[in-house]
Amino acid sequence: MPVRTYCTPARALTPGEVDRALADHRGWRRVGKTLVRDLSMRDFDEALRLVERVAQLAVDYLRRPDMCISEFNRVRLKIVNLHHSGLTEAELRLAAKTSTVIDEHDAAELAAQTT
Repeated sequence: MPVRTYCTPARALTPGEVDRALADHRGWRRVGKTLVRDLSMRDFDEALRLVERVAQLAVDYLRRPDMCISEFNRVRLKIVNLHHSGLTEAELRLAAKTSTVIDEHDAAELAAQTT
């Protein structure tokens, strides 16, 4: 788990820098100055567990993403930096860690289905 620290102001990345970085993060896309990922979960409980895990990550990374559950199993994650004029490395780190959590969750679900 990352150590919560306050750092010096970060430089906002250019749209090109963000797009190049997102090539390594399956499922994420840039919409203006926001990172967005849409997921479809098995049911509401699974969607809620994912949102709770992402919320804890966000606290650890000192970020506050928008998270929405709709149609009982669809999750939309939006990561934005309201303190800069664009996205920074910190938002990309949160997106990468969130992707790891999602991948771990998917692997656990698959393992549970095959046992």
